[in-house]
Amino acid sequence: MKLSRVIAFIAICTGLVFAQATTTPASSTPPAGKAAAPAKAKDLIARGEVVSVDAIANTLIIKTKAAEDTFSVNADTKILSAGKAIAIGDLKTGAKVKVTYKNEEGKKVALKVTEEIAKAAAAPKKEPAAPPAK
Repeated sequence: MKLSRVIAFIAICTGLVFAQATTTPASSTPPAGKAAAPAKAKDLIARGEVVSVDAIANTLIIKTKAAEDTFSVNADTKILSAGKAIAIGDLKTGAKVKVTYKNEEGKKVALKVTEEIAKAAAAPKKEPAAPPAK
């Protein structure tokens, strides 16, 4: 009788050990020592006309349909015209631009500024040559 109690006790303890060894699904909260990565903010887009460019302060002001927006430009900002990289000072007042940006600490930081070049006027259609006179 004593032997059966010992065997039952060992079986129960073994079951408890195996129950604790099973893996649990990963929870959505990070471990205590690690901070969760911040959610990536979606890039925003503004289109408008250049009002002013300040290459010293690294700012760009454009007039959109709604209002004037000021963007900070940094070393990571890509500035393109006709597919080629240009400097911020190469943007001219009145140029039409598309600015891809993100909000950082209350500022609009330009990620990419693309000058939108108007398509060249279509070449005039040639009139068919007049038939030769008889």
